[in-house]
Amino acid sequence: MFLGSVIYDKRRSLNLTQGELANDICNQNTISKIEKHDMTPHIDVLIKICNRLDLSLNDIFSDFSGDTKKEKAFVLDAIEEEVLLNNISETAEKLSLVEANLNSKDMAQFYFIEGLLNFWQGNLERSSFNLDKVLQKTKLDNYNIYTLLSYLVKAMIYLEQKHGDMAAYYAKTISDELSENLNVENSRGIEILFLCKTLGAIYINLNENDLAIETSKRGVEYANSKHLSYFIDDLNYNIALAIKESNGTDKEFEKYKNIAYYTAVSQENSKLQLRIENDNVK
Repeated sequence: MFLGSVIYDKRRSLNLTQGELANDICNQNTISKIEKHDMTPHIDVLIKICNRLDLSLNDIFSDFSGDTKKEKAFVLDAIEEEVLLNNISETAEKLSLVEANLNSKDMAQFYFIEGLLNFWQGNLERSSFNLDKVLQKTKLDNYNIYTLLSYLVKAMIYLEQKHGDMAAYYAKTISDELSENLNVENSRGIEILFLCKTLGAIYINLNENDLAIETSKRGVEYANSKHLSYFIDDLNYNIALAIKESNGTDKEFEKYKNIAYYTAVSQENSKLQLRIENDNVK
């Protein structure tokens, strides 16, 4: 279980008030609730508290024993979500706090997070190395979400290296697995939508525009059915670009371009807004 008492004891040992611990992190009432076990804080808040108190996440999660699966999932899932969204400024620091005492299942997720982080950082060799470790843990089980996500990032790596044939191979492997439905065992919505968004972009790069449209539309339908908003702007922009590249109608192109642009505005995705503007498709 989450040990708010550990935070309380360490704060007192350092002669800090709740207000002093909360300074620039959260409010004093949040610290009070944490210490009384009334709440588990968001991962960003938790990381900052640990750093200020010189604690690890192991210290406050009962040594990550078998009774703390929920807490482990909370921490790793939160870090993974940030990396999927390419918010990576503190990822390495957060991973260092959770690495110890993870089981084999957790390590597959851990290595995937590291592999995607490496990719965003431009370290393709290290990324591929960590993705291979994921596949060792999942034993190439295509029903495991981390197998499919690792194939996806490998396709991204091969595109960066101008090996379109290998990128196409991994893209087809993923598409074949998702051909019937998007319900993958042990997956979360953000992971499925990341697959659809990124796979659609890969198909555009491979000039497989019909597949890009199909994959991205399936992502939009999935998001709507699950009431999720992750990557909706990117998915619609994929559709717009693929329609444009395949000489589709101007009306259809404008429809998806506008959805992408104004969804990006509403989600404060300034990077995509600028991309649309700079591509002269606004």
